[in-house]
Amino acid sequence: MSKKTILVTGSNDGIGLALTKVLVRDHGCRVIMTSRSEERGSKARTDIRAEFPDAEVDLLQLDVCESSSVVAAAGKVKEMGVTLYALVNNAGVGFNAGGDVIATNFYGPKLCSESFVDLIDAEKGRIVNVSSGAASMWLRNQDDATKALFSQMPVTSFEALEDSVKKNKADASMGGYGLSKAGLTAYTIQQAAAYPNLICTSLSPGFIDTKMTSGFGARLTPEQGTVSLVKCLFDDVTSGFYYGSDGLRSPLTVARDPGTPEYQGEENPDAAKYNN
Repeated sequence: MSKKTILVTGSNDGIGLALTKVLVRDHGCRVIMTSRSEERGSKARTDIRAEFPDAEVDLLQLDVCESSSVVAAAGKVKEMGVTLYALVNNAGVGFNAGGDVIATNFYGPKLCSESFVDLIDAEKGRIVNVSSGAASMWLRNQDDATKALFSQMPVTSFEALEDSVKKNKADASMGGYGLSKAGLTAYTIQQAAAYPNLICTSLSPGFIDTKMTSGFGARLTPEQGTVSLVKCLFDDVTSGFYYGSDGLRSPLTVARDPGTPEYQGEENPDAAKYNN
């Protein structure tokens, strides 16, 4: 049985690096790592190979905000002659990680998905978008029309979603971080409709101790942040759904990441009905 090849954006550090290690260690996958910085990416790959000598790990330079960079990376994957089992849109910025939050977290995954989709297994392939519990924290405080738009039942157009993101950007808390991730989760629902042969999901990894969250009180390790990622990559999940950090289906308007102050879990009937 051939190895599953998975491309993980932003995999030189944090949750992306932890996921890469889990994939090569526990699932025997070939991982194509991407990093905006070739230097940091090369160091991460060297460290993984030192820890797992038999790991099959490739590295591509990729800036999810630059169309030319994404297209070039997709071209290199095509030249490798591999079919991707999954694309993990993990690269993101916010909190301590500087950068354009909306461009990176909202537009970046769309650009990557559209550039790599033809290289993903048309029958068994998956796209996994790393969202955040901050998406729920932002959306739960919006009006009913905004909640309906971002929950997208029925599915709305990307243009309508984009217009709402632009409209809310100036007043959004956390520099627009929660808004950007809510937009990504809503876009995932659109992906599920646009790519019916693929399984497209979004998730919260939880409040994980990384460079991005340093100083904000996060206590979970990056590897603990891969629980829902692994589930969405390999388990029986439903395309278009958003999953909490424990791998349970989660409504976008109810924050339910265990271990966080805003957690509303199985005791909350509005959250519990989704966890089946």
